[in-house]
Amino acid sequence: MTVAHAQVNLTAAPTTLTLPDGSIVPMWGYTCGTATGATCSRLSGAAGWSPFVITVATGQGLTINLTNSLPVGVPTSLVILGQLGGGLGDVTKRTTTASPYHSAAKSSVTWPIVGTGDGTPPVQGPRVQSFASEVSTGATASLTWTDLQPGTYLMESGTHPSIQGPMGLYGMLVVTTAPAGATPGTAYPALGTTPAVTYNAEIPLLFSEIDPVQNNAVNAAVSTAGFSETAVWSGQPGGCGNPPSATYHTCYPPAVNYTPLYYLINGVAFNKTGASTSLFPISPTTGVSATGTILVRMVNAGLRMNVPSIVGSQIGTGATPPSGFSLIAEDGNPLPGVARVQSEVFMAAGKTYDVMINVPSGASALPIYDRELSLSGGGISRDAGMLAYIGVNGAGLPGAGVLTSADATPIPTSWLRA
Repeated sequence: MTVAHAQVNLTAAPTTLTLPDGSIVPMWGYTCGTATGATCSRLSGAAGWSPFVITVATGQGLTINLTNSLPVGVPTSLVILGQLGGGLGDVTKRTTTASPYHSAAKSSVTWPIVGTGDGTPPVQGPRVQSFASEVSTGATASLTWTDLQPGTYLMESGTHPSIQGPMGLYGMLVVTTAPAGATPGTAYPALGTTPAVTYNAEIPLLFSEIDPVQNNAVNAAVSTAGFSETAVWSGQPGGCGNPPSATYHTCYPPAVNYTPLYYLINGVAFNKTGASTSLFPISPTTGVSATGTILVRMVNAGLRMNVPSIVGSQIGTGATPPSGFSLIAEDGNPLPGVARVQSEVFMAAGKTYDVMINVPSGASALPIYDRELSLSGGGISRDAGMLAYIGVNGAGLPGAGVLTSADATPIPTSWLRA
């Protein structure tokens, strides 16, 4: 049997993002080109940089024609966490560079202190530069995944991930049987005695953050004559991290100093003066009213922990325990048994969760925010960041809040476990 194969054109290139405080930060991002047998679109409708989402039907393979339009001398690659392909898992496709610090020929200490030191460090093997098939600047390569498993996955650069990831080279892959009109979609097919996971509408939500200092330092480095992809940062005299040195800015900055100041959902940092840019409608979006359940596909593309919660997603009255925000799958793996109802999920870096919520009856969008309160918006703004709204059936932003008396309602005994 011949398996259908989707094809998507992607281009990695420099761009910028304007943040709520007016800062313009250099970014690297992917641009969707033509797609056959799949869809590829931006997650944000705002101008500038945005992560992307590719949706492929269950049972298909995928070929991505990746064009590298990054600055000269900056190779890149593409991996899908949880899916083998694109060179990931094939050691012959992996690119390495020599370990610069620990070699038998170097007899000085390894900590950054001027001096001869003593002792001979042990020999270290080469370091991985690209975990998948590398695409050099100006080139286009076809990357293939032949056996896509259903689920929600993080896509990101597999080359210098601590640099190219924070610069913005990431997106989402959704492998699913999407809803067709009134017919529910199937997120995960039945497996053994476990029934299929079906849903009526879905929304992708990608969490990330930005360190403007690191991004500006990377942009300055790749724009400097003599920049070397493999040069190792050093603040010692003559080193590429020492301002008086002739080689200053010819290497990447140290990623250990990564300190994000802006927190985003779908590439947008919340702006109280323009909250509509953080309102994301569910799909289907036009001419169809969603009923039943909504599958919220959450991906953490950043390097920090997130704890997202959806306000108003849990519904329960009288003797009925609340439903909504039911954990369906983790990292593309459906959870067995009865879905677990929670109020939030703990998302480590690279984590993905599929959560089911009920279609709300109200006319206001549902807020989703990070319960860790990572809401900074730079050095001055503290009411921005990881906050967005899910618009269901055309629901708009909630109105201004009104202070009322507190109302403590006892929990019905029928909700309690024996």
